[in-house]
Amino acid sequence: MVASAAEIGRLPDHGRFVALDSLRGLAALSVLLFHTGNFGLIAGLAVFQHSWLLVDFFFVLSGFVIAASYGDRLAQGFSRGKFLALRLGRVVPLHLAVVAVFTAAEFLVFRPWLHERHDLWHLLRGALLLDGFAQHTGNFFAPVSWSISVEIVLYALAALLFGRGRLGAVLAAGMVGAALAALMVQWNEPGFSFLMQRGVLGFGLGVLCYAIHRHRGKVAPSGRLSVAEIAVALAITALLHFQPFGNRTIVAADGLFALAVLAYAHDGGFGSLVLHSRPMVWLGTLSYSLYMTHLIVIIALNRGLPRLFTALGRTDLLAAKPSTFGLLSVELGPVADTALTLALLALVLGISALSWRWLEEPARQWSRQHAARWGVRGEERGALAI
Repeated sequence: MVASAAEIGRLPDHGRFVALDSLRGLAALSVLLFHTGNFGLIAGLAVFQHSWLLVDFFFVLSGFVIAASYGDRLAQGFSRGKFLALRLGRVVPLHLAVVAVFTAAEFLVFRPWLHERHDLWHLLRGALLLDGFAQHTGNFFAPVSWSISVEIVLYALAALLFGRGRLGAVLAAGMVGAALAALMVQWNEPGFSFLMQRGVLGFGLGVLCYAIHRHRGKVAPSGRLSVAEIAVALAITALLHFQPFGNRTIVAADGLFALAVLAYAHDGGFGSLVLHSRPMVWLGTLSYSLYMTHLIVIIALNRGLPRLFTALGRTDLLAAKPSTFGLLSVELGPVADTALTLALLALVLGISALSWRWLEEPARQWSRQHAARWGVRGEERGALAI
C-alpha cells in the first residue's frame, strides 16, 4: 500500500525527496546487516558483507540535501552560525545519548563483569566528535559517530563556502579533487584521513548532483525514470556484491550513488513508487535512530548470548573461534542464525521507534522552533543525511 499525500505530509520531512529518504533507510538497514557479520542466510550475503560502503551514500545524500535546503538561503544572507546551530541541534542529542549508554555499559557491565576495559581517551574523543579525524573507525563509546564527526566538518565547510561565488566553487573543487586523489593512492594520515576523504568526496558529489537536478529542466517520462532507477539499483547491488577494487571501490560507488540520487530525486519511476510504500517511508523516518542505536543491541547480544548458553549448558552453540564482531560469538546453524538476525532487526526497529519518538523528534522540533524564531521557515524539512 502506498502512503497517501496526507500521510506523507504528516511525516517529519513533509514529503520532500521521499524516495531518497526511504533509500537512506534501506542503507541504514544494510549497515546493520554488515555489523551483524557473516551470520545466517541474510547477513551472510556478499552484498551485506560489503555494505559498509553505503555510509558513503549518506555523504552523497547529505551534500544533495544540504545544498537543496540551505544553498540559496546561505547565499542570500541566512546566518551561517544559525545554520550550524540547527544542524548540531539535529544530530548531536542522539549521538550524546548513545555515548551515555556505552559509558554506563563500560562501568556497570564491561569492567566489573566482563573484565573488558576500553580506552577512556576514546570516550573523550567520541563524545567531542573527533573520530572523523582518526585514521580508522572503531570506538567502543561511539561506534558509528565517526561519520557524524565527518558530517559536522562538512556542515562547517558548507557554511564557509556556500554562497561564496567562484572562489567558493574553486576551493570546494580543490578539496574534492584532493580527497579523490588521496583515496586513489590510499593516503591515510590523521586530520585528512581516509574517513574525512570519504566524506568530502561524497558530499561534494552530492552538491554537484543538486546543481544538475536543479538545472536539468524537463523531467524525463516515468518509463525512462523507472529504467534509470532500476538500472542504478542493480549496478549498486553488483558493486556491493563484488567490491572489485578493494577500498578504492568507494570511488566507483560514489559515482553510482550520485546517479541514484539524480534518478530517485524526481520520485517519478517504479522504484520510487515502491519507496513511497508505508514500510519504506517509515524506515526512512527511523533511519538515523536505526543507524545510531543498532550496535547497542548487537554488542549486547555478542557478549550476552555466550554467557546465557554456557549457563544453560549449551556450549555447543558457542562459536568455535570466539569473535567480538557482530553475532559471531555464537553458531546456531543457518536457519536459527537467520531467525536470530530477524529478531535482531525487529528489536532494533522497536528501539529506533522509541528513540525517534522520545529523543530524535523532540530535538528536531527544537531545531524547527528555533528556526521559526529566527524568521526562517522549514529549515529542517529536508531529509536528514547521516
